[in-house]
Amino acid sequence: MKETGLLDRRYVLVALAAGSVSLAWPGGVRPAGAATGPESYVQAIGNDVIALAKSGAQGGSLRSRFVSLLQRHSDIRGIALFSLGTYQKQLPASERSKYFDLVIRYAAGFFTYYVNDFAGRGFDVKSSRPRGKSIEVESSILYDGGSTAPVRWSVVKTGSGYRVNDVNVRGIWLSLQMQQQFTSVLKRNKGDFQALFKYLRENA
Repeated sequence: MKETGLLDRRYVLVALAAGSVSLAWPGGVRPAGAATGPESYVQAIGNDVIALAKSGAQGGSLRSRFVSLLQRHSDIRGIALFSLGTYQKQLPASERSKYFDLVIRYAAGFFTYYVNDFAGRGFDVKSSRPRGKSIEVESSILYDGGSTAPVRWSVVKTGSGYRVNDVNVRGIWLSLQMQQQFTSVLKRNKGDFQALFKYLRENA
């Protein structure tokens, strides 16, 4: 996997990692003492990702497991389409499935390449609050030695469950970073999606 053009590595590790969270506490941060359903779900997903990062799996096997995790728990289609910015309507209908598959592998490739950076000792969900039509969940990855990495999750309700549609690490939102990268590739290549697909394959 190429180093050039990659997003912030710990940002990417957390980004696209997981799944669902619910809309609650319209007045602000939830009351202390009881985790919400969304918070409990994010806690479980965070624990699963850390366990996978520390499982010892490598190469294609590890990436396949991250692909599976993304398919189950992230709003990959919403994120992928948002990442196209003004080019979204130009994505040929016949290429949509290919594009979504490439974005999933692109994200899974980041997890595989930087897996050791996400092998923390724990994952702590702190609070949640409304954020427009979504809910924002505050959390931290915990590392040996006492260091932590704050993570904010933006999640939306989908059907009977919930999905993560954005993640913020080090003050950077994943969807905005991906949009900047993908639209830059498309702009340089005059809107040629084959160039974007090539970029995604080469950086997966």
